Amino acid sequence: MGGPRRLKLEQLDNLDVEHMKKEWARLYGVPAPALSADLIRMGLAYRVQEKQQGGLDRAALAFLKRSPEKQRGNASQPRRKLAPGARLVRDWHGTGHSVTVLEDGFEYDGRQWKSLSAIAGAITGTKWNGPRFFGLTGSKP
Repeated sequence: MGGPRRLKLEQLDNLDVEHMKKEWARLYGVPAPALSADLIRMGLAYRVQEKQQGGLDRAALAFLKRSPEKQRGNASQPRRKLAPGARLVRDWHGTGHSVTVLEDGFEYDGRQWKSLSAIAGAITGTKWNGPRFFGLTGSKP
């Protein structure tokens, strides 16, 4: 009498979809998801290797818990690099506003400005995050 049989990586190429689904249920303890045969095969290969080698270490698991995909919305957006000469256009209450990116700041309404936030404040009369106001971040103004 032997224990439960162990699936080997080299066997995966010879299994049909139904057998792979049975192996999935046995190894993961849940029915196989509706995936292509190739993805089921890759999932089985991962699980076999995980059982043989012990899975991810603590550092890798901690990294995955911190990843933006896990945090959904808590990750900061990378800053966009604006090239000199680029123009940012924004409509505010029916009036169009155009800003030109300079080497060392911005040009708006015939004046040079150090920040987009200062320009957004001049346009709206209130404090604004300039990149957000001009649509450069993931959040809509």
